[in-house]
Amino acid sequence: MVTANSTFRNRFVDLDGVRVHCVTEQGQQDGPTFLLVHGLGGSVANWSSLIPLLAQRGRVIALDLGGFGLTEVTPRQASIKANLTLLDHFVTAVCDRPAVVIGNSMGGMLTAQLAARNSRMVAAAVLIDPAIPPSPVSRPHPLITLGFSVYLVPGLDVWATRKREERRTVRQLVEETMKMVTSHFDRVDPAVIDEHIELAEHRAKEYPSGDAAFSAAARSLLLQFARRGQYSQQLHQILSPVLLMHGDRDLLINVKSARALAARHPSWRYVEGKDRGHTPFLDFPEWTAREIFAWLDDNPQIEQRTVASS
Repeated sequence: MVTANSTFRNRFVDLDGVRVHCVTEQGQQDGPTFLLVHGLGGSVANWSSLIPLLAQRGRVIALDLGGFGLTEVTPRQASIKANLTLLDHFVTAVCDRPAVVIGNSMGGMLTAQLAARNSRMVAAAVLIDPAIPPSPVSRPHPLITLGFSVYLVPGLDVWATRKREERRTVRQLVEETMKMVTSHFDRVDPAVIDEHIELAEHRAKEYPSGDAAFSAAARSLLLQFARRGQYSQQLHQILSPVLLMHGDRDLLINVKSARALAARHPSWRYVEGKDRGHTPFLDFPEWTAREIFAWLDDNPQIEQRTVASS
């Protein structure tokens, strides 16, 4: 099955009994290693438009977290805690030098936690619309809040998911999701949309426990939000350079949360994308790559560290 651009190298890595799917684009060998971490419900396919652009600068690796894409696990292994351990082991086993870790949404939260936990292997962190606990003045769109509330009631999430799937085709479900996380769905590469549809059809057929894994991950994410103090403490432990990018039209994570987070971390670079949504690398991949490259150009010590360690 093709899950990413055919020029990418697909492979599986066995880590602690989990067969982790990943793709690699060799790119510029004398540049940094980029490790891409998708969000809730995502996969390596999310990055298909961004990978070739980053490869102009260095090697690119993207993985499917536990419970997503082609990495099959039990629902318990799809939690934030379990995926952080998986990610930590992956960066150590697969990346032969410190990496620039790029995470989106739930993957942004995991990237930040990894940077706090393993500064040896995280040369720098790029947080693209990361999951940030909401506050009374920075809540997500009401429909998003309603959608996530079903995961607080065991059983209700399964029922709601089945009802949604009964009323829509796979293409409709994929396009609905993409329209929610992008600001300009019409700009998304049609081949990338087809890739997501193919993967969704494959998962529905081959991984019957996929919905349970998603639900477990969603509940785990909500629990992380409830532990605001612990998460905030982890962010203050990050020693590596950080680029925080956020779209001002993000429906899932209110931009006010990102602005407040940037204010609490003045050493980080904050880039706010005008007319950008939750996943700008889908509809604005060139802009996403350009901002990352500009940040690297202004912080040459990042690439020096990754190259010196190779």
